[in-house]
Amino acid sequence: MKYVILWVRIAFAVHCLVSGLNYWLHFVPPPAIHVSPIMPYIAEMTRVGLYDLIKVIEVAVGLCLLFNVAVPLALVAEFPLTVSIFYLNLFVDGEPRQVYTALKELFFNGFLLLAYFGYYREMLRLRADPRPWWPSAGAR
Repeated sequence: MKYVILWVRIAFAVHCLVSGLNYWLHFVPPPAIHVSPIMPYIAEMTRVGLYDLIKVIEVAVGLCLLFNVAVPLALVAEFPLTVSIFYLNLFVDGEPRQVYTALKELFFNGFLLLAYFGYYREMLRLRADPRPWWPSAGAR
């Protein structure tokens, strides 16, 4: 199973890196988004600078996954993007290439989140006391 997890992590890393870097380097032809119902949304995100930030996050996540650095954090950082990509590509656009991307993105991120679930268990407590990184007044 560890090799399956490794393969999915590397595949997701490549997916994130290609998606993020392609925004600036244009080495893979983008889908025909100009005719997509998603275009106004993407155009507005680009106008306000959010799309650039999303692409920076994708590249950072891709590098973290590729080099096995802060993988649990990278997966959590990518999850809101995954949900957006899944929803927009599957339910708004619906083109076959976009549907494939939606399902691949959700599978990769979801599978890896489950594979690294042990790191999140403590965070998911129903009631948790604060544990600040600074020393408490009463602690020595």
